[in-house]
Amino acid sequence: MSTASVAQDDISPQTHYVMPPVDPEKDRLQKQYLMKKMLTGWNAPVPQSVDVSSVHDVLDVGAGTCAWILDFASMDQVPNDVRLHACDIDTKFFPDRSVTDKSAVTTFQHDVTTPFPEDLHGKFDLAHISFLFMCLTEEGWNKAIRNCAQVLKPGGVLLIDEADPILYPSLSELPPEDAKGHDFEKHLNRLDWIGKANRIYAGFSMESGFVRNLTFILPTMLREAGFDIVDTNRIISPIGKLCPIMRPDISEAGLEDFTVQNPLFIFRYFASALLKKGKLTTPDGTSVTSPEGVKAIIDEIEEGFRREGAVTFARYCVARKV
Repeated sequence: MSTASVAQDDISPQTHYVMPPVDPEKDRLQKQYLMKKMLTGWNAPVPQSVDVSSVHDVLDVGAGTCAWILDFASMDQVPNDVRLHACDIDTKFFPDRSVTDKSAVTTFQHDVTTPFPEDLHGKFDLAHISFLFMCLTEEGWNKAIRNCAQVLKPGGVLLIDEADPILYPSLSELPPEDAKGHDFEKHLNRLDWIGKANRIYAGFSMESGFVRNLTFILPTMLREAGFDIVDTNRIISPIGKLCPIMRPDISEAGLEDFTVQNPLFIFRYFASALLKKGKLTTPDGTSVTSPEGVKAIIDEIEEGFRREGAVTFARYCVARKV
């Protein structure tokens, strides 16, 4: 999703985006997309369960830098006459018009928590949403899914990949697939650097009213909105020291350092937002009251990533409109 500061007043109360619309953030989003493709194992913009050979109209929602839709446009299996659209709540992350024009991508500004224009209703064969888990409240998600359903044709496909705001020290501590959710109380109160990281990551999500267990409840939300789940799976993402152990291909691709710098970049902004509200605390209950205190925590988290590593995970869902 592109940009909107949590301080802005003209944004829907169900939609927030704290990251600034600057070049480092654009570069981060581009690299994040490349790494996500590797982690999914698709080596493509979509999993094999999505047949793109007969799609004619495609919509990328919360498109950010348009990385996904531009990648989709380059697929050999996509028909030559496909019509591609991309939207976001703000267009500041979009590439130059010359780039989108080259791939025949039509871009427009739109907040997914509000209904799309009527001329788009029932238009698309495929819609895509990615990584809005730190942008939408539960009400926002329900509206977003309904609005996406409205623009899909009967039988159209919605592809969503999302994550949860929590870190784990190892693969063995991840909750099972059939769990109801994460044990946030346990992992926010860990008296170590991971506990401090979760105080920032999950803490910002809680303060903003976002959906903390999205990967667990997303299939149910989709079914309740009139979708059948065609395909879904968990995507494991190692950080730092655990990369060469769990996903050596990430390290070999030169992305191991990015797995460290990416969350740190995010945590700095989330921590600053919590600091301004007086809501940043450590697991032992100590309030963090200064930028120096934030820096000390971020430095400790970075050391933990590099010395021990961490794990997080996401989930993708391929949902067909009934």
